Formats: sequence, structure tokens, C-alpha cells
Amino acid sequence: MRICEINDIASVASDLAKALRARGHEVELIQPPLFGGKLPAVVKPVIAPFRALEWAHTIRKVRAGRFDAVHIHYAYLGMLGVLGRFPFILHCHGTDVRDATPFTGPLVRKALQGAGHVFYATPDLAALVTPRRPDAEFLPNPVDASVFTPLSAASESDGVLISCALTAIKGAPRILDACERLATARPGLKITAIGGGEFTPEFARLPNVTILPHQRRADLPALIARHGVVIGQVLLGVAGMAEFEALACARPVVCSFTYPEAYEEPPPFAGASTGDEIAALVMRLADDAGLRQSLGHAGREWVRRYHDAGRAAAAVESAARQLMPRR
Repeated sequence: MRICEINDIASVASDLAKALRARGHEVELIQPPLFGGKLPAVVKPVIAPFRALEWAHTIRKVRAGRFDAVHIHYAYLGMLGVLGRFPFILHCHGTDVRDATPFTGPLVRKALQGAGHVFYATPDLAALVTPRRPDAEFLPNPVDASVFTPLSAASESDGVLISCALTAIKGAPRILDACERLATARPGLKITAIGGGEFTPEFARLPNVTILPHQRRADLPALIARHGVVIGQVLLGVAGMAEFEALACARPVVCSFTYPEAYEEPPPFAGASTGDEIAALVMRLADDAGLRQSLGHAGREWVRRYHDAGRAAAAVESAARQLMPRR
């Protein structure tokens, strides 16, 4: 089949493209410019004419490609398929449906209604997606375990890496509380974070936290390898690519995950949601190299079973075949 992947959210589209090609398909990845995508929500309606021109260009490109299936990432971008009148698979990723605005909400609803098949990337989205699409399917994000692989043993370092963005939606205030507690209880324990979120200045003021600039995705496995413990997001009860990629690198991940029923077996996270819980688990893992190693090994094996890129590609392939008669 000729498959088009549109919009590379958290590298999911590019990883799926790679896995689909390995299954014998011809895949093209289209990345729309998404002009003004980082502007405040209240300003975005002003740039609607520019976005309309951008969408028209993307629709023409899709039509010219004569694809057997089109897989669109980010809910409101499903309007490309609605306006272009071609069958499409819609992939919801999180904020696209959690934080729909009065401007994007109607677009999301139309896209969900018009999609030939709907995937959602984290289990909490079921409550938002399935009322409109009861047939929507949870599709765990693909993780390339050949790239995100243990470059060193977790037992070799007790350093801590915060893998999630330093934003409120990821639980940054709770992680900040944990770091403050660790600064007092374990001042020698070094913590690394990647800056960019609104809580970056608060973390930067702590004596035990080093803030790094934005990292290329290709550099992340080596960054993870320099640390023995990873802290992930702790607010929504779900995990994203950063947490699963850390698991693939055989690192224990401290985070809050409250949807164990989403998998045949729950992920082996070190569960914590409050500042004191996070700090206590980090200290325990920092003190026990054997525990870091065993939890890291279990996490990598779990990711290889449930977030295998080939498994995700097979699900997309199946949905694409269902669309072909509609074309």
C-alpha cells in the first residue's frame, strides 16, 4: 500500500513510517508548517486565513500522491480529510482533545465524526474520544528499542533525569517539591532536567538541579545513559513517549500511572504522585544499584512487548486496509 503519514507528533508518525516500510509499504511523511502553532489560543483564530492556505496546499499534496490510506496525527488536523474528502485514519495524542478550545472543539468533533478509524495514544483519552467514537482504539505509541537501548547499566549511576517537560500538565510543581526535598535530604544527588517549560526558572534556582537546553532526539539515549533513575510525569496518571523511551533504555521510571487495565500486564513503573513519594522513591533507587538494574531490565522487556513499533504498524496497516474499499 501507499500510505501517507501527516504531522510527526513526538516522532510517532516517523517511527510508524519506518515500521510500515519494514512491512513492505511505501510511506510518505508530510509535515505541515503549522504556522502560528505556538501562539496563545486566543490569538490563533486571527491566523486562520494563513492556516487555510496551508491546509489547501497539504490537501493538494495528498490528492496528488494517490495514497491508499492517509493517517493524520492530532485531532483537529483531521479536518484535512474532511475538507479534502478523502478517507483517513485519525490519531488523537492528548492536548488536541484534552484542551480543545471554542475554536478547535468543533473541528475536533467533525474530524472524529468523519474519520474512517480513530486511534488514541494514551488510555485517559478514551473518556473523551469514545463518547463520539465508540469504535476508537487505544494504540500504544511505537518505541524503537533498537535506538532507545541501554548504552550503560542503570547500576553505574545514581544520577536522576527528569524526562518530562517542566510544565503544569506534566506535574512539574510536584516534581519541584520532590527536588526541593532531595536538596535537603540528599544534597549530593545530582538531578538533570531539560528546560523550556514554564517552571524552568524555579528548577534552575535549586542547587541540585542542572538545566540543559533542548536536546535533539538522537541525543536522548546517550543522555538517559548518563543517569540511573528517571522521573516522568506525575499529574494525569498516564505516560508518554519520554517515559516509555526511558524504560526502553532499561532505566527505572518514577511516575504516576493509574490505568493498569489498559495493558495485559501493567507497566513496571515506580509509582508516585506527590513530592514526598517521588523523593522517597528516588532515594531508595539511588541507594540500591541492584534494584535500579532489575527494574530497568523489567521495563525494557515490557516496552518491547507492548510498545513494539511492528505491533503498532500492524494495527495501522489493518485500519488502512479497511479504508481501501471506501477509496
